[in-house]
Amino acid sequence: MRNLFILVLLSPFGVLASEQNELQPVDESPWFCHNLDCPKYSLVKKYETFEVRSYEVSHWMTTEVEGKYMNAVSKGFMRLFRYIQGDNEAGQKIPMTAPVAVVVYPTAEGTGMANNHSVSFFVPPASDPPKPKDARIHTLSVPAGTLYVRSFGGFAMGTTNVDQAKALADDLKAEGLSFDEKSFVAAGYDPPFRPFNRHNEVWYHAA
Repeated sequence: MRNLFILVLLSPFGVLASEQNELQPVDESPWFCHNLDCPKYSLVKKYETFEVRSYEVSHWMTTEVEGKYMNAVSKGFMRLFRYIQGDNEAGQKIPMTAPVAVVVYPTAEGTGMANNHSVSFFVPPASDPPKPKDARIHTLSVPAGTLYVRSFGGFAMGTTNVDQAKALADDLKAEGLSFDEKSFVAAGYDPPFRPFNRHNEVWYHAA
């Protein structure tokens, strides 16, 4: 998964910038998780267009895929989906979680993306996922860390994620905040059949 998850993976936010004197724990299941298990985080600070979140240690099932963004994501998603549907050594069905996290490596000019991606499903705490039959799937432990998060609605395509990540990067630079520019995470919380109130995020890891 390369350096992707060195994560230590509606409409844009329209709230006024505000500072939090202390970390503000977020409900175990924010609305956009739709009652699925999601990584836990605390809100550190909220800006007009992005949030600063402190995430707890998390675990993921992940797979690397090469190719154009949409094709690669589709292949990676279906590989992991077959795993949770019982294509594992225990023959066990596993509940879906959120988000589906995709590591994206922007091109040098920041207008496109490389052809290598990582696709990951969140593993809830205290769960013991069975071993995959597919050797291309493996577990990943992500240390606790700070993420800069921009949210947006609609159906997120590859170019949409790149544009949103660029907007987030510009805002972070304007605020003088340091972050790892080598990659970002595109996080999707909705199935294809949900037409409204969709929630997507792009994440940058704080440097």
